[in-house]
Order: sequence, then structure tokens, then C-alpha cells
Amino acid sequence: MAERRENGAGTKPKYDKERNRWCQKISYSDHNGIKKRKSIYGGTEGECKQNTKNFIRDVEAGLDMTANKMTVGQWLTKWLKTYKKPALEVTSYASYEHQVNHHITPKLGGVILKQLKRIQIQEFFNEKSKKLSPMTLELIKAILVNALKMAMVDGYIIKNPAVSLMLPAVKDKVVKPLSKEEIGKLLKTVESDRLYSMIYLAIYTGMRKGELAALTWQDVNLKSKTIHVRHGVKYNREAKQYEIGSTKTPTAVRDIPISKIVVDELKRHKARQAAEQLEIGDAYEKNNLVFARENGKVAVLNGIDIKFSSLITKSGIERRTFHDLRHTFASICISQKVNIKALSEYLGHSNISITYDVYGHLLPGDKEGITDTITAYLMGI
Repeated sequence: MAERRENGAGTKPKYDKERNRWCQKISYSDHNGIKKRKSIYGGTEGECKQNTKNFIRDVEAGLDMTANKMTVGQWLTKWLKTYKKPALEVTSYASYEHQVNHHITPKLGGVILKQLKRIQIQEFFNEKSKKLSPMTLELIKAILVNALKMAMVDGYIIKNPAVSLMLPAVKDKVVKPLSKEEIGKLLKTVESDRLYSMIYLAIYTGMRKGELAALTWQDVNLKSKTIHVRHGVKYNREAKQYEIGSTKTPTAVRDIPISKIVVDELKRHKARQAAEQLEIGDAYEKNNLVFARENGKVAVLNGIDIKFSSLITKSGIERRTFHDLRHTFASICISQKVNIKALSEYLGHSNISITYDVYGHLLPGDKEGITDTITAYLMGI
């Protein structure tokens, strides 16, 4: 029986005059056990030997040598379609795809996968930390760690360069709620605008923009003064349109009580909407949405942002985003000493720590009050 040749068996390096480079021809068995031959080159005899040594090392580590030129971008595309698309719901997959296409690939996509170094990834995160939120950075890190882990499993790389990365410290954005005076100015400015009722509800309920856009009249019980939050509007990148889907998190599904003045505003809004629908006629899509577009279709979220920005400017108050209305609601509740756990549930936070992280700085820090309380309790001992 013929003796099996070891990986790397072959000729010694020879100078190739045509290529003006040194060349060594070797035999090896690939990751599937198939025998192959390869010519390895180098500028010098020593470089040729080192390149051969590196190649043999990778072969013996089980790497797929046919993927030597695969880039990070190519692998991420393959990973998304092969491993993530079958496992994730449409909106989650769209989020992964967005992070890959808009953040990772533009910076790291051209790097050869097996040559990707930890320092390159660290520098990438250092740069991105100047523009992206901590939550987005964590998501991008999770994507890279998992994608490169599967690249290891599939034999494309020896080790995962994304493991043990240190995400840069990112300064939390300071919540800037509207003052009572600013709320008054804003509502007065928008009172004749179609966005008025939506802004009004955001201030009085703290609901997210996507939750308000997905709200149907079936979700609103005016008699019991309750809103049932069941859905959210999200952008479907494949269909290239906004759609009604699940809420941001499972805990965002909730029932929230509303006051009589909110009920009254909803009644007025419903009457205005009915008149609008009558005027448009058959062209109006009957989706039963509380805050639909003029034609009854699902609201375009970035369109709301653009319109809101112009209304803020018109009102003469400091620049704010629509989401700041949610912050305004929460800050008012905290200033009025609403129970933080009850507030967290009302806002639909996945856990109370999120409420503390976002609004903890607004909580009264009455350390003197603590001293007075313990002193009064222990008085007379």
C-alpha cells in the first residue's frame, strides 16, 4: 500500500524567471480529504518558505483553502442568508441586514476574512462610538461575534478576532423633556395641524411613535378609558414600506388607562377623521387606523419626524424629536412622584432597570430626607 504523503511534501523553492518570484510546489489534502497540489510564491526564497509554512498550518487547522479570497463582506452576506434569514422574523432580519450593510460592510467588508485582525475591529468600534448609541454598538458587536463564530465552525478562520472586544465608553444622551411652557407653545402651534392629536397623545400617554402609528380604533376603548397597545409600525426593508407588526418588545404589549381629556380629544379626532374620509371617498383605505395618512394608509415614520421638526421650529422652542414627547411624559410623572415600577410598566419597558437608566437622573436625590427619616424613626432610643 502506498504511503500517504504529508501535507507540504513536494519540491524545494525554485526561482521562477518568468514571474520573477520564488515558487514552491506542494501536495496537500484539503478540508474534505481530497488530494491537491498548489504552487506557492514569494518575493524571496525565505518569504516563499514562510508562505508555504503558513499555508500548511491553515490546511492542518482544517480551513477551507478554496475560500482564501473570501472577504468579510462576502461572508456576512452568506451568513445572513444561510443562518439568520431562516431563524429570524422579518423585522429582526431586516435590522441585522441594516447593521451589516450600513455600518460593518462599508468599513470592514473589503478585508480578506482570514486576514481580519482584532485591532481592525477595535478601531472600527472606536470610530463608530462617536456616532452610534450603546445599544446599536452592542447589536453590531453581537452580529460580528456570531458571524465570525460560524466562520470558524465552517472552517474559514482559525479563531474569532471579535471575541473579548472592548466597546468604547459612550456618553449617554441627556434626556431633554419639554417644560410646561414649551408644551403649551407646541400645542398652540399645532392645534390646526393633522399631527395635533398624535402629538397630544404622545404627551399624555408616553406612547412610542410606532405604537401610535399602529393604533387602531379597535385598540381604543373610550368607555373604559383604556388603550390596548398591541402593535408597532416598522419599516420592511425587503418590501420597502412601513408595515404594522409586533411591538418593540413583548413587554410593550400592554393596556394603559387614559384620562377624560384624552378621551375627549380622541372623540374630536375621530370626528375630524370621519369628515376627511367622507371627502376623499373611495380612494380612502379603510384600515381603521387612529393616526393614518390622508388616504388611510399606514403613517410613514420618518415623514412624521420631518413634519414634527418643522412644527418645533415654527413654535419657537428648542429643537426636539418626536421621541422627546415620551421623555416629557416620563419626566412629568417622575416629578409628580409616580411609582417608578408603575411608570416602567405604563411605558412598556422590558424591565425597570431601563426606566432607571433613562430617567434615574430625574429622580429626587433627597439625601437629607433619608437622614431625617432614619433620625425621626430612631428618636427616643
